[in-house]
Amino acid sequence: MAIASITTVSAALPTLGDPTLDNFSRKDEQQFGLAFYRSLRANLVFIEDLQINYYLSSLGQRLASHSDAAGDTFHFFIIKAPTINAFAGPAAYIGIHTQLILEAKNESQLASVLAHEIAHVSQRHLARAFDNSGQSTALTIATLLAAILIGTQDPQAGQAILMTGIASSQQSSINFTRSNEYEADRVGIGILGDTGINPQGMVEFFEILLDNSPEGGIEYLRTHPLGVNRVSEAKNRLDKKNSHLPKDNLDFQLTKARLIIMLSHHPEYYLDDNLVGAGLVGQYQKALAAMRAQKSSLAIKILNKLSKQHQHPWIKLALAEAYTNKGANKKALKVLNALAKLYPGYLPATMALVKALNNNNMPDKSIPLLKNQLQIDDFGIIYEALAKAYYANGQIAAALESTGNQYARQGYIELAIQQYNNALHQEGISKSTKHRLEAAKDALKNVMQH
Repeated sequence: MAIASITTVSAALPTLGDPTLDNFSRKDEQQFGLAFYRSLRANLVFIEDLQINYYLSSLGQRLASHSDAAGDTFHFFIIKAPTINAFAGPAAYIGIHTQLILEAKNESQLASVLAHEIAHVSQRHLARAFDNSGQSTALTIATLLAAILIGTQDPQAGQAILMTGIASSQQSSINFTRSNEYEADRVGIGILGDTGINPQGMVEFFEILLDNSPEGGIEYLRTHPLGVNRVSEAKNRLDKKNSHLPKDNLDFQLTKARLIIMLSHHPEYYLDDNLVGAGLVGQYQKALAAMRAQKSSLAIKILNKLSKQHQHPWIKLALAEAYTNKGANKKALKVLNALAKLYPGYLPATMALVKALNNNNMPDKSIPLLKNQLQIDDFGIIYEALAKAYYANGQIAAALESTGNQYARQGYIELAIQQYNNALHQEGISKSTKHRLEAAKDALKNVMQH
């Protein structure tokens, strides 16, 4: 998911911006970034929950729009890993470990990590590191990838690979990394304030990491060197005029509650009111636990009560899911139709309604909904759903074209062209469709050549 708008961050000190790099161009970065991301997808477990991902992406895009890289396309994703870490890969691919989200106490703490990683992108720290490493870019990225893959499970092994592969000149490499961290903190604090989020969250999260760091350190501290001096400098950079800005909101707390139940090996523990409490977040968590424990009736009871007290869309989405789990597809459809009217264009609501329409054998009604959503969000998952709806409705050429559009957004250029060719071979397609497909093919071939 990528949404970009153009704004700039104002900071007390000048930023280094985009230096001229001898060996690592923007084009190189885009190509390596896509390869880097595909390798992560092939080797790690990603969180695929649309609501959680949409929240993280929306928060990340808000922050990125206030950075010096506001015109870039950012990609935010969550990796299932028990280690506390985050990283910015080539071409603004920013990954967050699940454990980091669980450790954060409020949105400003999570946002501070995102802002820090966005600053690494805007200052092109990774590109500069590659350019200065004296190694081939491919080898350096392979080393970084290996460190991330292994570091998700074994932090010490991941750090050993990183240091062996990149730090050929030990002291200069360490100093360069530390200077990057100080700069990313400074720029990140500016991004937070300009976004309207309390920058105090950065200091708070630093202190959480230091207080809970065992002997040998936390993975985040290994990849982002942190000491008392860095925390003190971050504190000194906080502007009193931002002290009134909010630290938290309900979206973060519901996201964290949802993630806890998703990752729990014993969701039934969260059916206890003494554990979750009587508040909105706790009861929402209890309802999700009830669904995982196959107690749909209990979940429906809880969520119906919550929906009368609160208007947050995730409550209705969970209620519809509980109805679906119970086999009450028409009730789920009624809930989601009402929700889509309240929140038009809200991607999680649209996609849930599309699923409910398909469950009720109405794929023809899914198609206009998805086409309207594409006017807001040009995401691969929407084209994927549209392709399924077209197939179910017997529109094979349109389904193949949508699949091609999906692959194109995901960077699979050759597969996209193949789907467009398959669509062109379908009987009865119109001249305008042929022209559109040929134009899409030509555009992708042009990308491959350049």
